[in-house]
Amino acid sequence: MDIDSIFKAPTAPASKGGVKRKLVSPDELYRKNSRHASYEELTGRTFEVGSQGEGSSSSAKRRAVTMEEDDEDGARDRFEGVANPEEDEDDRFFGDGLTSDQKDILDYVDEIDPEEERFDLSAVRKMILKFEKSINKNQEMRVKYPDDPTKFMESEADLDEEIKRMMAMTQAPQHYPVLVELNTISSILSLLTHENPDIAIDAIELLKELTDEEVLSVGLEEDQEVAGSEGEAGMKVFVHGLIDQGLLDLLVQNLGRLDEEETNDRQGVFNTLAVFENLTSIEVALAETIVSKSGLLPWMMKRLKVKAFDSNKQYCSELLAILLQSSSANRKRLGELGGIDDLLQLLAAYKRKDPKDDDEIEVLENLFDGLCSALAEKENKRLFLEGEGMELMVIMIKEKKMARIRSVKVLNYAMSTKAGTANCLRFVEIMGLKTLFSIFSRNGIEKLKKAYKSFSEVEEEEHLIGIMASLVRNLPLESGHRLRVVRKFVEDDYAKLERLVDLREGYEARLKALDEKIEQENKELELTQEEIEEEEPTRALQRLETGLYVMQQIDLIIAHLCAENLDLDEAVERGEKESEMKLRVRTLLNRRGQSLDDIRENLKGYLDGLEVNTALAEVARTKLLAQSGSGTASEVILAGAKGKGKAKEEEEGEIRNSSSNVEEPTEEEEAALEALEAKESAQYMLSLLN
Repeated sequence: MDIDSIFKAPTAPASKGGVKRKLVSPDELYRKNSRHASYEELTGRTFEVGSQGEGSSSSAKRRAVTMEEDDEDGARDRFEGVANPEEDEDDRFFGDGLTSDQKDILDYVDEIDPEEERFDLSAVRKMILKFEKSINKNQEMRVKYPDDPTKFMESEADLDEEIKRMMAMTQAPQHYPVLVELNTISSILSLLTHENPDIAIDAIELLKELTDEEVLSVGLEEDQEVAGSEGEAGMKVFVHGLIDQGLLDLLVQNLGRLDEEETNDRQGVFNTLAVFENLTSIEVALAETIVSKSGLLPWMMKRLKVKAFDSNKQYCSELLAILLQSSSANRKRLGELGGIDDLLQLLAAYKRKDPKDDDEIEVLENLFDGLCSALAEKENKRLFLEGEGMELMVIMIKEKKMARIRSVKVLNYAMSTKAGTANCLRFVEIMGLKTLFSIFSRNGIEKLKKAYKSFSEVEEEEHLIGIMASLVRNLPLESGHRLRVVRKFVEDDYAKLERLVDLREGYEARLKALDEKIEQENKELELTQEEIEEEEPTRALQRLETGLYVMQQIDLIIAHLCAENLDLDEAVERGEKESEMKLRVRTLLNRRGQSLDDIRENLKGYLDGLEVNTALAEVARTKLLAQSGSGTASEVILAGAKGKGKAKEEEEGEIRNSSSNVEEPTEEEEAALEALEAKESAQYMLSLLN
């Protein structure tokens, strides 16, 4: 028997592969409470129990065990068999140094050690039966004596113990389907509406433990493949059974009656949020189900507005980021609820001040991550613009606080794709170019690095390149907004253009180093050509992570700049066929041993990597043309119109009426059309480099 291990405090299980991080509970860490057979029942021995002192705590319910003083002979007998340290070799102590009574106690502890317990199907059914009986007994006593709590207090205490006993089920997730077969999940859910909030909180804690993905690791050391698959299957059956019987709505309703001013209630809120997170960890698709079948999202947005900071607010911010990351429907729902404006208001509190500690920093980052995820939706970009999100992000950059680090990322998301065109226009109008090119020139970067360890210059460069690429791609040709962008690259003797080419050189050096490393590995492993081709998808991903995509975006920006006719007329007068911008690009590239041919080759690789569903794109284009009253669909409508001598107004009215009945493009069709237009634009820019 390992005595030392008995007296060690239990440690929290390690997270599997860093998949899931446990937040610190707002109160004391979870205590396992299990009721076992008494010591007297197991050993047949009894102790004389003394009365409690006045200073003892009634809530702890502890009793001091007293032992009569032994005489000298009794003491000698009592310690008979204890090893003498002086007689051991090398002064080591090999005896256990325990009396027979103490040995009995330790044997009792070993017998009830939950780590040693294993539950078969029969034991699970017995446990469930006792659990159901305790629920029925408590209900019976409450109905019989509704006005006399003393009559049902004992049954309620028994119910509390049985709920905690049920936590032992976490050792046998493969038996979770039994909870569904015996309809025990209905009994568990009924406790969420129990008259005693403490019972409801216990039930929530039980659900949190049963749905924790870490229980799937139980028994893996014995038979990893079988135990793991059976446990995972059992968990999914259990979770879907809970959801089918209204778990999500019940949890949110229960949040409404919990008072976070009370310690137990605050813990109940924390555990409720943990249940929702557990569900998304078990099955990512459940994130959408949670939002669609419950009022959790509105509740979380309201909870985040509470000014006081605590662990539950932190948990809300993290859960919000999780729910928005994996579901387009959730992001759209957030916009419908006014969540974009709410997030902007929450972030505005940090535009001129930094978070107080690491926990509040995490809240800030979670809010930014949630906003970036939400901006993937076209409608949310519009709401962001209307909520003056562009102005707020520019202010944050100017204030140079911690929020400045994440605000650049938000601008990149807000201005990307064709749906970000309006945001690009607003960015230029609010003098955002001055701020953008100031940080592009690395002004104040060193101070930022010293002040904030989380700052990554490489990550910021990627977002800056993304913003510039969106500007040159989305701003209308020959517009004043576009002209102002191009002028920024010309000023200070093309200093910004030179900085752009320098960045390209840096990314190209990284990619060359990676290719050399890959080639060396292929030689060392003596891979055949077929094996090298099999590894190519992995190698391609490595190149993208090293900076291939960023370099491709830089080349697109350079191609757009070369296509500008900013001073072409003056160049023609001087007998030159190219603009000053294109000539300067050639010069800067030549100084670094590069040329426009390198950019052309890189862009060809970019075009080859673009996968476009042309059929879907053309369907979307046709629908949009029909809606605008022109193109193929409109011609068909006009051809079928009766009476060629009708007035022009009648023809236009026919077009408008028919266009209003045209089906809207689906999301997949719109995405395909946008990809096609991006590819066509890149092909056009590539042709201008010749």
